[in-house]
Amino acid sequence: MEPDDPPPKVYGFKERAFKRDNARTSAAPPVPTAKELATLAGPVVSSPKGATGPRPGDPNDVFTHLQGNRAVEKRHGLGEIEIRKIRSRRKRDFWLLLVGGNFAIVAGVALSGFNLISVIFGLAGLIIFSLGVSWVMWQVMDKY
Repeated sequence: MEPDDPPPKVYGFKERAFKRDNARTSAAPPVPTAKELATLAGPVVSSPKGATGPRPGDPNDVFTHLQGNRAVEKRHGLGEIEIRKIRSRRKRDFWLLLVGGNFAIVAGVALSGFNLISVIFGLAGLIIFSLGVSWVMWQVMDKY
């Protein structure tokens, strides 16, 4: 006869036991709620309508100072803006780099002698250089 299997274990959660921190004692006064604090502060008093506007003759009125600055700017012609189209030198630099770099690679292949390996490496150099210059000039760099 085979031995009996042990009884299955029963898993479950243990009883919750909370330890209350900062427990109030009966001698401590109760902490007021937000609503009680608001009523203790008193009734809401609205400010008069002219409280936020400038007082006449105020030496620190910002609006008056800004209007004075604007009048001086207009008198000296500083308020006029001229919009000019700035020509970018990026296209010119791109073509100079592309033609000059490719010419240098072709010259290097020609000076090293024409054989199959140098022509293949020269062709690979042309492709990598052209793609690299195009990517850097038109994707990486900002307009200048």
